[in-house]
Amino acid sequence: MNFYTNFNSDAVKHLISINILVYTATFVFSQYKIDSILSLYHPLDERFELYQIFTHMFVHSKRLFLHIIFNMLALFMFGGQIETLLGVKKFIIIYFVSGILAALFQIIFNTGVLYYFVQTLDFSQAKKTLDSLNEEQKMNLYSSMYSPMMGASGAVSGIVGVFAKFFPEHKIFILPFPFPIAVRKAMTLFIFGSLVSAIFNLAPGVAHFAHIGGILSGYFIGSFFINNERNTFY
Repeated sequence: MNFYTNFNSDAVKHLISINILVYTATFVFSQYKIDSILSLYHPLDERFELYQIFTHMFVHSKRLFLHIIFNMLALFMFGGQIETLLGVKKFIIIYFVSGILAALFQIIFNTGVLYYFVQTLDFSQAKKTLDSLNEEQKMNLYSSMYSPMMGASGAVSGIVGVFAKFFPEHKIFILPFPFPIAVRKAMTLFIFGSLVSAIFNLAPGVAHFAHIGGILSGYFIGSFFINNERNTFY
């Protein structure tokens, strides 16, 4: 496997360029609150707009520079191989479908949290209940209701998922392990860690279920493409 092919991947380069341009624009044109407009709000929130399903994949946190760095680095590392292997069209399908399904996973989880705490999906009623909760419960409910989703993490996770399907034994480093580990095993550990973190709220503000949804989406879409190719050639 040759990672130099990543430099010749048109879709990957364009996606990285767009993400960087949008990130820069959020600072240069901060008065327009681009990040707020493009982020994805809960469908029950009055600020939700249909276009946000796509645009949230191109906006990243201004407060956490590593957010965009890690996403673009992962896209560069894994995306080029998948684009070269499947072509631009299938790569784009995987990227955006994974991003959309990842958001759906997170929305379902957030809706579950909302209903668990207040037994209603009415935002106005839920807001009245906030005062009766303790600080931890209040934070969980508030983030599920009002914190918008942003970032390419779900879409990039989809690319990692399909990479794990095509190259399951390829070794990568993943913290905190000081030795290389097969991609498929790393993916399994990451999903487990994200699930635990989401359930116990170990990393507030991180869309763990979006990561899980993205990886699983990419993995199964990759399986679909593999099966289609086998049917074509055999």
